[in-house]
Amino acid sequence: MVSLPDFGTNRLHSMNTVIHARRTPPEEQSMWQKAISNIVGDNNSLKGSLSTIKLKGLQPHDFIEQQVSWGSLKHSPDALIDFGFTWSHMVAMNFQPHDFKKLEWKHLQQLKITAKEMMQTCMSIHDLVALKLTPQQLHQLGWTWNHITSIGGNQDNISISSQDINLYFDQKRANPIKQISISTSRFKF
Repeated sequence: MVSLPDFGTNRLHSMNTVIHARRTPPEEQSMWQKAISNIVGDNNSLKGSLSTIKLKGLQPHDFIEQQVSWGSLKHSPDALIDFGFTWSHMVAMNFQPHDFKKLEWKHLQQLKITAKEMMQTCMSIHDLVALKLTPQQLHQLGWTWNHITSIGGNQDNISISSQDINLYFDQKRANPIKQISISTSRFKF
């Protein structure tokens, strides 16, 4: 005699599981969690436009809390700056030296980025050269020859003429205050 499987108990167990799942209330998400789940995708990238996100009340520090990386943002630097991102937000979101390529000179000025801030990202001389900044711009950002050599720069791997190096990065001119204070301290009546 052939015995048939008993589908009754399995079906009963299945129905009880479905009934239990329907009666158990779902985990309650906060308003914040609901808003973020609609905006941030699975790989921590944004789903919507910045204007939509701003209308929902999110701010740059919310991106930091949700661990959204700077590299995952696909918006233009102008849009991100207008949204409210500052240099401190960018660093907290893991801003990398290659991310400077997306920024223009006006963005560096808007964000008040100097050589000190650029070096915080562990920039190498190759990253700096790739930005194609002029010696005047480097000088305006506060780069000194000591900064350039500390990230691996020398006259061979940086495309700045020796005349510009002497003009913009001369060590004697880097400390004019010390020269003035020394000369005034020697003066006697």
